[in-house]
This record gives sequence, structure tokens and C-alpha cells, in this order.
Amino acid sequence: MRNSFYFLLLLFLMPLVSCRQSKKDDATSLAAGFRIIRAVDRSRLYKPNTDTSDYLHFRPVDIDLWYPARPSAKDTALRFRDLLGLLEKRANYYTASKSAAGYTQQLAQYLCEGFKCSDPARLLNFKTASFPDAKAADGKFPLLIYLCSYNGMCYENFSLFEELAKKGFLVISVNSIGRYPGDMTMRNSDMMEQVNDALCSYKTISGSPNIDSSKIGILGYSWGGVSGAVLADKIPGISCLVSLDGSEFHHYGQVHEEDIDFNGIVNNPDFKNSSLSMPYLRLESAPKALIQKQDSVYDFTKKLSGEKLLLKVKSAEHEDFGCLSDVVRISGGCKTNHHYNDIISLAVSYLEDHLQGTNTFDPLLKTQINKTVQEK
Repeated sequence: MRNSFYFLLLLFLMPLVSCRQSKKDDATSLAAGFRIIRAVDRSRLYKPNTDTSDYLHFRPVDIDLWYPARPSAKDTALRFRDLLGLLEKRANYYTASKSAAGYTQQLAQYLCEGFKCSDPARLLNFKTASFPDAKAADGKFPLLIYLCSYNGMCYENFSLFEELAKKGFLVISVNSIGRYPGDMTMRNSDMMEQVNDALCSYKTISGSPNIDSSKIGILGYSWGGVSGAVLADKIPGISCLVSLDGSEFHHYGQVHEEDIDFNGIVNNPDFKNSSLSMPYLRLESAPKALIQKQDSVYDFTKKLSGEKLLLKVKSAEHEDFGCLSDVVRISGGCKTNHHYNDIISLAVSYLEDHLQGTNTFDPLLKTQINKTVQEK
């Protein structure tokens, strides 16, 4: 793995604790549990020129799981440093080295400087609402598979996962990991590593009695939108697909090499032959400073045969679709914008409608349309 924050990732080992099946708990009192599971996909090689004596020979896979929980009085919520620190631990694990030592502190500094707020000590000490290995709530719950942004990992949207777990969803966050030594690129071969990591994660936990296998949704943020679109055609019976400013709508004319890579994805059978009939929601950025150098945009809607809704979030930047900017500003006592809350409210409501049978999205959208969002 190269010495770059976003080229490093993955994992610690922990067993999946099954929960007994019973009537679903009252969602109003649920909390967010967090658990890490290590899986190994023996159908894929990870480190070239090795044999089975090398622990990196087969593809290691992180499964970062948020779930509806009933924490005890003794349970303590994670600090942000616990999630951010996974980068350092996993980078060392996946390169069999200590090259990532000190990255937790460095990345905290980078975030504070980037968003011009807080300081590393306050940010790292930020208290999340994720309770590690808390007792799982009884019942069956819909499953959401979230695909992270380019070279991103689970902490990029942990606030969303906590909210979903509290509302009665299980969430798998699939990190953006390419081929050895973990570098994600925009080539099809690397994008498919994330797709296959998601499939491995799904197969690993699909036997849990907590999961209602008839209710599965997929979310993708940024680059994860492309992976999510491919994944949606590989798991039967997906209930809905949600894109958070996903890259499945590729903007041509900005970077020539990226245009070539995206064409490689579009022309690959995994993408080219796909046809998606599940409901689709896209929430898209609409920055005030528009990108000038742009030839055309790939029209992903031609892949969609079912219900679809595309919304632009007024004045929202790409970063507003992840929680990090909000977390930094809250930790530093700085003013936050409303974009993240608007985005998450709409996304969660949409998922509730399609996976839990509520009827909250349309009324919510009516209050937001032409105010915070507009139909594309």
C-alpha cells in the first residue's frame, strides 16, 4: 500500500454473534451497535507471488457492521479515534508492515486543516453513538449494503449508519479496496474488487437470523455509486438502490485518463449487460461554482427500467454527502450547514418506505422540494 491516507485500509477479526429470532423490538428505543468481522475470500488471491503460508495470500475482507442494539449501562460508545484508528491498524495489517504508524494523528490533523475547524485532540475525542459489541436487539431487520467512496472506508459516513441502526436496519459498510496492496483505481478490475468484497460480506452474514433476506437495499457514495450499480445486478431481489452523489453519472472532459477508465467499466459485461428494475433514488450535489470543463455526462438512467427519482441538493458540495465535515465542525464548535441533515433525512426516509413499508418519503419531499432540493 502506498503512503497515502486514502490508499490504506482494512480490518480486525471478530466473530459474528447470532441473535435469537423473536418479535421485532420497539425501534423507538434502539441504539447502534458496532462490530467488526474478518472474512477471507479464498476464491480470490490478494498478494501476488505467495503461497498459502502467507496470511495475505487470499483476499482479506472487512465487514464493518452497524446493527440495532440494546446496550447495557456498562457499554461505552466509541470515540472517533476508534474508527479513524482502523485506517492505521488495517494499513499495517494489509502490508505486513508498520508503515502506517502515526496515521491516525496525521489524518485527524488533515481533516481539521481541510475543514478549517477543530483540532486533532477534540476531533479524536468526539463521542460517537456506536456501541462496540453491544447486545443485538431481537428480531429480523432489513439489510443495507453501503459501498464507500474512492479509497474510502467505514468512518466516512458512520453518522448515517448509526441513524439507520437506530431505525431498525443492519448496515454493512464495504471499504473501497483495490488489488494488492490495496490501492483503488478507476479501472474496472479494481472497482470489481469492491463489488466482490461486498458479495463476500453479504454471503458471510446472510445466514444470521437477524436479517430479513427479503428486504435488502444498496447505497453508494461517490465512487461507491458505480460499485453499487454493478452489485445491484448480482444479488437477486434488491428492494432499492440509493446513490449519494454517485459516480455512475460520469462527467466526461475533466480528466482524460479517468474517461478512459470509465469507458472500460461501461464496456465490461458486468456493467454493460446490467438492467436494473428496482426503485432508484439519486441525491446529487449542486455546487454554486459549476465545473466549466465538461463535455458530457454518462446517462445512467438508461440502465434503469423501474421507478426512479433524481434530486439535486441546492448548493451542496460533494463532501456534504459524507459525515466527516459535520463531525469536524461539531467537534470544534463551528457552524455547520444543513445539507448533510437534509440529505440523510431524505435517504433514510426513502429506505424506510421501501424496506419497512412506511409512507414518510413523499410527505417529507413535499416540504423540501424547490426549497432544499429540486427534481432533475
